[in-house]
Amino acid sequence: MRKSLVTVLISAGLLAETAVPVLIAATKKTTATKKTTANRSSGRRRARNVAIGAAGGAAGGAILGRGRGAGAGAVVGGTAGALTPTRRR
Repeated sequence: MRKSLVTVLISAGLLAETAVPVLIAATKKTTATKKTTANRSSGRRRARNVAIGAAGGAAGGAILGRGRGAGAGAVVGGTAGALTPTRRR
């Protein structure tokens, strides 16, 4: 009697051990990942593009036209940086 009771308990435990992960997986709800971080950083990306364009334009203008050329180059380079697309490819 005692041996059969222990055998039944062990068998039930082994059977439940294999069934529990399947039941948990069936009831678990999957959530979609959000893509808001890529959209949120586009303003900072535009500012970075403007800064890079302005620095490049100022450097080019300084080489070609000294002080006045550096100012004009910074304006043109910053505008070009602002107009570049912010979307990653």
